[in-house]
This record gives sequence, structure tokens and C-alpha cells, in this order.
Amino acid sequence: MYYRKRFQKSGIALMMIGSLLAGCSSTGDNQPKSPSAPASSETASASPKAATEDKSPIKITWFVDQDYYKKNWDAVNNLLDKMITDATGVSIDFTSGSSDKLSAIIAAGDIPDVITVDKGSPQRGVLEKSGLVAPMDTLIAKYDPSFKVAKTMQDWFRNPDGHFYGYASYFWAKETFQPGDYIASNQGLYARQDIMEQLGIKADDFKTKDGLVAALRKVKDSGIKYNGFALTPAYFDSWVISGFFGAPREDAQGNLIDRERTPEALEAYKYLNLLYREGLMPEDSQTLNKNQVQEKVANGAVFAYTNKTIDWSALYQKDPKATYVHVGPVVGSKGSKPYVDPVNVTGWTLSMVSSKSKYQDRIIKLFHYLSTDEMSLNVNYGPKGAAWNFDENGKVKLTDEFNKLNAEDANKAKLKYGNGTLNWLINWTPIQRTSPTTKTLDNTLKKQATDYFAQYTYDMLPFESTTPLGGTKEAGINAKIEESRVKARAKMFLAKSEADVEKFYNEEIELEKNLGYQELYTYQNNQFLQAKKALGIQFAWPANQKK
Repeated sequence: MYYRKRFQKSGIALMMIGSLLAGCSSTGDNQPKSPSAPASSETASASPKAATEDKSPIKITWFVDQDYYKKNWDAVNNLLDKMITDATGVSIDFTSGSSDKLSAIIAAGDIPDVITVDKGSPQRGVLEKSGLVAPMDTLIAKYDPSFKVAKTMQDWFRNPDGHFYGYASYFWAKETFQPGDYIASNQGLYARQDIMEQLGIKADDFKTKDGLVAALRKVKDSGIKYNGFALTPAYFDSWVISGFFGAPREDAQGNLIDRERTPEALEAYKYLNLLYREGLMPEDSQTLNKNQVQEKVANGAVFAYTNKTIDWSALYQKDPKATYVHVGPVVGSKGSKPYVDPVNVTGWTLSMVSSKSKYQDRIIKLFHYLSTDEMSLNVNYGPKGAAWNFDENGKVKLTDEFNKLNAEDANKAKLKYGNGTLNWLINWTPIQRTSPTTKTLDNTLKKQATDYFAQYTYDMLPFESTTPLGGTKEAGINAKIEESRVKARAKMFLAKSEADVEKFYNEEIELEKNLGYQELYTYQNNQFLQAKKALGIQFAWPANQKK
């Protein structure tokens, strides 16, 4: 199971636009058939011939199942939109909304030309079974055989009917990796370096439970205020801390372990409760969403946190001395090796083509065009030439014009360059591979942190197969258990004693029995075993692989 709040779905995209994740939320996928098989060829170049064959003007409709997403196509003033329309002839009429709005669209039976859904939403399964969306492999074979979708992606999302129906954003296809490529994490441990220096706190202090508590006590006892804001010692996530403590995800026989039911998870809850009882973590850490915590970070009101998607750039721009550095990770009582979850390798959303669209041929060629490596760079930064160019080392170098406008007003920059506004077919690997050579201190520190915590990640592909696809019985059980766990976490965090933490922990285990836990676990373990078989591996957890 994956224990995150729904608001982090949009956080994945916002983070990736700014620095790296994916993210997000982790949701169910179809079981892969043979994800280890190589693709027949690499993704095509940034300007495929297919994009230039027919440039006659058309406008397609595109619905995105994300409430926050707003984009008005402007091929006159927006350079990314202009680039796409000039190359393909396509303009896009975007609409967006909630899952309820999507359900209403499906019920009406008249869906837009393109529809983008969370990869694990119930509507994805409905769309694939209803005939409302066309099999993507069929469309590619008919209209653009040169469009080579990574075989890993095809197999992972392949429906039992033998087809795959959508193109995934932020999918990490290992067969396309080049030397030096890696999968990063959205988790870690970060602390304000200026405050550390002021209070005599060392990075090594964060590697032990006692050392971390002592460091946070120094912050609390100092009474430091920054720009009038009281400094909160910490905002930590329980799943990150249990990972630091080495919570395993697979037993010695190769079966799935629910890490919420490990001694390390209980140890993490007891530790966080200790921080709360000592006034080192606030009560609102259980209620604030990512954007609210980020606002506190931007105001200089947070000393340490674990969510990498929280960007401290706004704070740095106001005060270049206010920087965050990677520290820790804190190790548990057993001294086990720490781990952090990588970003979701199977991506975030699926974009699908209506079976009734009269523009299927043009849409497939548009998908081909948008999914190429260089277009991923253009989508992320804005068009090449205007927003960026390659330097002598093959790295992206942002133009002075872009940097100037982006520093003055980031929203105006997006309106002009379109950077980060069309990520529904993006591939992050070429972006990570060619990321700008870091020159400013904040970017240097962020890159160092990304590289540092990457050493604690593992291959999460088989684990991503365990969350049930939305709309299934198992998904319903999973949702009820997750809802219960959110409440249980808050109770454990706010408990009056360590004994109460353990009491609430055991009560939650008993409660979950009546919610169908065993049925869910049996399903998840079966999915996990099938995924490993498809991958040709006996063990997935690094500690087991070394035995």
C-alpha cells in the first residue's frame, strides 16, 4: 500500500516542473507482462517527420482530470504553443475538472478528442472497457508506425485484451537509460544550513535518533525568529522516517511485507510522538498540506523537513544565506541501512484518444512529437533557442532573457515561454540527463541533495504493481484502510505516551481485520509475486538480493 494524501498528486507535477518525482500519488497499474524486454528502438528525434506531413489547422479538445490545471492555448503570444502549432497545425482546447466531472463526461458517452486521467483512477478502467477510447497500439500501427513507445510502458499498461490505451507521463523506461541515468527520490532529510551554523549543529548530528533530537532541541530552545516568524524545528513524514529506520518490504521467502506492520514503522511512530511531546514537531504537521508547509518554508519558518518536493527557492531569492542542505539520514535502533522510495517509475497520468475522434491520425502524430526527448526539454523549459540552448557539454543552458523574466515574474515567464504547462507526455530522463550545470548556490545544493539520497533508493517497479486499480473491490478495501490509517497516524502522533502509541498501533491492526485487510494483502502479494516473475527476479528488496 502507498500511504500519501491525495493532494500530493498535483505536488508531483509542481515539483518536477521546478527541479526534478514524479510523486505523487502511487496508484494501481495493470500487471506487466515482460517489462524487462528491450524496446525495438529509441524514442524518435524531437522533430519527427510525422509532425510535418500535415500542418492544416485543426483544433482538438483535451480534458485533464486535475482540478488545478488551467491552460488557454495561445499560439500567438505563447512560444511553446506557437512551436507546437507551427510544427503540427494543431491547436488545443483544454478543459479540466474533478473526477466527478470526468464521470459525467463518460456517462454522457461523448468524450473529448483526448482525455488525461490519473493512471490509477477508476475512470481509466471504465474508459478502457467501454470502447470510448481507442487502443493506442492500433492507432500507432495505422497512422504512425515510426512512433516507438517504450516496450516497458506498453507492457506495464497492457490491458487483459492485449492492447494498451494510453501514453504515460513521467514514465521511467529503463531500456532507454544511458550511462549515468538514475531514478531519484522525493524523500530525504533537509535542514537550514545558516541556522545549523548559528547554533553549532553538525550534519552528522542528524544520523542518530538522539543526535537529531538534540539538534531540534537547540532550535527550539534558541527561540529564534526569522523575519518575525517563529522557527518550527521539524515537519517530518512517518513513511520517510520508517524508511530511514530500514523498514523492509519483502520477507526472506520473497513475499510482500506491509511496511506499516513492521517494528520499524512502530518505532517511527514512537519517535515522531516523542518529537511532538517535546514540542519539536507541531500538531499541524498532521493537517497541513504540502503547499501550506512550503509557504512556511518560503517565509523561513521551518528548520528541517523530509519532503523534497517542498522548494525553498523563494526563501533563497529573498535571503541568499538561507539555504537547505541534505543531512542524515537518521538510523533506527537496529542500525539497518536506510532506504528512501524513488519517484514512481510507472509514471503519473495516462493520455488516451477518443474512439470517436475524427482527428485520430493527427493526435497520434502529435503524441509522437510531444513525447520525443527534445520536446520534453521544450515542454519543461520553453522552446529551444528562446528559453534555452545546449552548452558545449550537452547540458541545458537557460537564456539570459528567460532567466531575467523568470526572476522578475515566474507567471509572466510561463505565459510567454509555456515552460511547465504541457507535461502530459513528458519524459523526465532526458531532462535529468541534460539538466543545467549548476551555478547558483541553491541549485548546487539541490543537485547535491538529489545525488546524495539517490544512493538510498531501490527498484520500486514490482512494488508499484501492488496497489489495486481504481474501481475494483480491492481498491475499495484499500481506500477504507488508508482512511483509517490517516486517523490512526494522527492519534499515534498526538498520543500522551509511548505506551499509548503502541496501544493505538495495535488497535489499528485489529480494526483493519474487519475492513478486509487479509483479502487485500493476498491480492497485493499475488500481484507482487507476478511482477517479480515477469521481471525475472526472485527478490526485489535489496537486502534479500545480497543473500
